[in-house]
Amino acid sequence: MLRNNVPGGDSSSLRPPAGVEKRAGGPTGRVLIEQLRASIRALEKVPVSLATPPPPGAAPSRPACSLTPSSPANDVSPPPQQSNPLRALRQGGLHEIKPHAYGDMPASLGFALSVIAGMDTSDLVLWCLTAAQAREWGRPYGPGLLKAGLDPSRFVIVETRNADETTWALEEGLKSGALAACLAQTEIKTPLAARRLGLAAQAARTPCFLLSPHGDAGVPGTLSRWRIATEGSAHVPFEEGAPGTACWRLSLERSRGGVGGVEGTRFSVEAGYDAEHDPEHDADGLRVAAPSSDRTADAGVLGGGQHTAAG
Repeated sequence: MLRNNVPGGDSSSLRPPAGVEKRAGGPTGRVLIEQLRASIRALEKVPVSLATPPPPGAAPSRPACSLTPSSPANDVSPPPQQSNPLRALRQGGLHEIKPHAYGDMPASLGFALSVIAGMDTSDLVLWCLTAAQAREWGRPYGPGLLKAGLDPSRFVIVETRNADETTWALEEGLKSGALAACLAQTEIKTPLAARRLGLAAQAARTPCFLLSPHGDAGVPGTLSRWRIATEGSAHVPFEEGAPGTACWRLSLERSRGGVGGVEGTRFSVEAGYDAEHDPEHDADGLRVAAPSSDRTADAGVLGGGQHTAAG
């Protein structure tokens, strides 16, 4: 027996609206379909939201499922601007660090390690390099890491036979979710491999620093790309012959979504400061330094143009 067009239904709880039976052509099945369509159209007029519902007893000023924000659009404050572009290197994603010239590869590695040293965490760091890179530039050196403010016990060092194995090790490390950062001395063979690394780094919210060869055009799909050149350090006061703090000259070549600033920006960076006695430096261990006329290091095309002094 059919009650209200539904087997076993209640004849008093569901009634077709006026005109539905005529539009449906008369059959009871068509009547039910038209009634369901009318209910769906009514539901679709109510906007949906995943916002937290109001507490029991509180009457919301708008429907609980409204898409309208709780405050006017002009009251929403814009995201804060980054005072230091280097803080973008802490963002989860693939960051490419390229030397300006062949001889700038040690400077690029030193810069990447300084960024890692400035991270306020004691989690592990995955350091991957190919056998060819190890022969060319040497293997990680414990006393040198200590001098840079890094505990060698934090590093998981993986030396692979080729770039494909390095890429695989990086992706698996990022998927673990147990790393503070990844550092890779290798080249990426395919755009697909670069995109996989970038997605894995973003999903894990972990920065992955890729030290690629200087002659490449750049890896696609990176969050940012930085060109590093050797820079002469500033003189130490009262000690003319003493070496100053480590210094690099940077050029931002790629900035996806404005990460790190405007593409083409050039500036000098200093590191190796004493945070207790030098409070003007940034808390991450690096600062964008003002240009100095007595720096004589030749950085090629990076030496031209006006420097940006920001801090």
